[in-house]
Amino acid sequence: MANPYGDLFRNRPFRRFWLGFLASAVGDELTKVAFVWFVYERTGSAEALGLLMLCFTGPIVVGGFVAGWLLDRFDRRLVMTVDNLARGLAIAVVPALHLLGGLEVWHVYLAAAVYGLLMMISLAGTPTMILALVPTERLATANALETLGYSLAGAAGPVIAGVLIARIGAPATVVLDVASSLLFALVLFRLKLSLPAPVKRAAAPIGDAIHLLFGNPILLTTTVMFLVYNIGFGTLPVWLPIHVERNLGGGPELYGALLGIISLGQFAATLAVGQIGRRAPLGLGIASAQTLAGVVMILVLLAPGPVAAGVVLFLWGIAAAPLTPWAQTLRMAIIPEAMRGRAFALLRMLMQSGRPIGGALAGFLLPAIGVAATIGLAGAVIVVGGVAGLLTRPLREAGRPR
Repeated sequence: MANPYGDLFRNRPFRRFWLGFLASAVGDELTKVAFVWFVYERTGSAEALGLLMLCFTGPIVVGGFVAGWLLDRFDRRLVMTVDNLARGLAIAVVPALHLLGGLEVWHVYLAAAVYGLLMMISLAGTPTMILALVPTERLATANALETLGYSLAGAAGPVIAGVLIARIGAPATVVLDVASSLLFALVLFRLKLSLPAPVKRAAAPIGDAIHLLFGNPILLTTTVMFLVYNIGFGTLPVWLPIHVERNLGGGPELYGALLGIISLGQFAATLAVGQIGRRAPLGLGIASAQTLAGVVMILVLLAPGPVAAGVVLFLWGIAAAPLTPWAQTLRMAIIPEAMRGRAFALLRMLMQSGRPIGGALAGFLLPAIGVAATIGLAGAVIVVGGVAGLLTRPLREAGRPR
């Protein structure tokens, strides 16, 4: 019996890239959890958490355009190397200032903003590197492995962060992220590509990528759906730590554990997605999964304690897991090679822009309507996006199994 994961890991350049990517993703999760808890501990404010989320993901609207141009104009491997070095340096400022006794909340906001400005380089660069490292017949499994990497990082990173924050504090915890960024930069710098990197080529304007997006109903529908999903998901870093402290009686360990449980569900489901075949069109599966994810998120309201909340969040992770690998497989078949840097940057920038919107909305609404209403509203938003996908025929029929 064929083992698609085993075949991919026998590809030494891909294996090294994926392991470096995983280490960096774990480090990113440590920083996100540490920054959230530091700001909440210092301020006790939902508005402050909403502002942090805006700093973390808002700058991608600017960074996304620059990232796409850089990835198509220069060696993508070197562009991602510089990105990891720069983000590592920005994050390193936080523990350094803490050690000197001068760390303030606004320093964390600034570090998060620099991270947000640069993050699109790796988000858009990773699928372009996968395309350069993996044969066409293994792209679906490689896309599942990318999501698996994020899921593993999301499962391990918050748990590790919760334990470390309780023992050494949030600022010191992010030192591990600095180390992971340096490690990934080294892996990228030494990486030998099996296909030539797209260098010495004049990149066309971003307008070509915009035209492709609006001219293809599958790209447009999935982008809008995922934008809506991220608005709902973007509320989580605001309501979850408050829910943990006020309603579940926990601290940073429980907050980190619950975040990890979501990603554990994603990991389990994504592992199956990359291993087994399909009988339904990819597009139908994407829209159905998003609808289900929104419904399960609303069920958090019915979870009376930490264990029940963990079960519901695990199910949420399972429901949401197929979204990225299935959608990315569809996109890779549509986007031409010469536009991949700009196209993936544009799409992921638009989709990720939902997170600062969700974080800002939650920071504004939660003090007015409460935690329960905020959770219910976020789940309803996700459901609306999924139902819209189900009603869009080109997406519903896209990616029929052969």
